[in-house]
Amino acid sequence: MAKKPASTDSNPAAELSSDPSIARLGYEDAIRELEHLVESIERGDVGLEASLAAYKKGEQLLRHCKGLLDRAELTVREMSLAEAEQSAG
Repeated sequence: MAKKPASTDSNPAAELSSDPSIARLGYEDAIRELEHLVESIERGDVGLEASLAAYKKGEQLLRHCKGLLDRAELTVREMSLAEAEQSAG
């Protein structure tokens, strides 16, 4: 059976950030940046407006990380399905 391409409508990668500076980050780098933002806010290193901007960026980073994890999970499922089909066929 031929492998179907993933639909862009239900593609978890659609949750990746549209912000180019975030979109190009790998998972580990995005998590590191998110942790840095959280630490800055918790220490009180930044004022209110900067905290709000950091919070917004943190939400974008979180969505980006979730999209990367969802895409990785989808890849693993597709690989497992392909392996099961090969074994059965």
